[in-house]
Amino acid sequence: MLIRDANPVPDGSAERLSLKRRPDALLDTVAAARLLIRRHLPPKAAHAVMTELFDVGEAYVEVPKVENLGRLQAELGAIGIEVRRHGPNPISVRAVREALHLSQAQFALRFGLEEATVKNWEQGKSKPNATAMTLIWTIHRHPEAVVDALAAEAARAEPAPADDPGRPARSTDRD
Repeated sequence: MLIRDANPVPDGSAERLSLKRRPDALLDTVAAARLLIRRHLPPKAAHAVMTELFDVGEAYVEVPKVENLGRLQAELGAIGIEVRRHGPNPISVRAVREALHLSQAQFALRFGLEEATVKNWEQGKSKPNATAMTLIWTIHRHPEAVVDALAAEAARAEPAPADDPGRPARSTDRD
């Protein structure tokens, strides 16, 4: 059985990973599943990831205990799987904001954030979670895309004016 011969790693941190099948390699899904199970991924989840990797050529997984990412990359690489960390690396919110020449209040308003949240991130009182870090990276690389997305959503949510020719006329006749 898969889990019985896997010697679990004693400690490590969770890692979100993208796995990609190398086109020139024969994929050993059983050996790969064992390596993931050693890092405390449940057998059913390891099976699902290997099935997706085999069928689609890539898969995404959060591995509970990775003691050394380089070691896992080498082990999976030896059996035909390219491994990359998937998710945003930390970036300085202050550096992103200052590069845009915005105050904390302006930054928060422009990008749909709470000013207090921006202050807390910059003062180290809290850290952006993965979702917020993805937004910060997007702001860093494509601030106009975030502004455009927020503006488009706001425009979509606004009710059409009563005299809008594109809006169906209301019937005032009651039968």
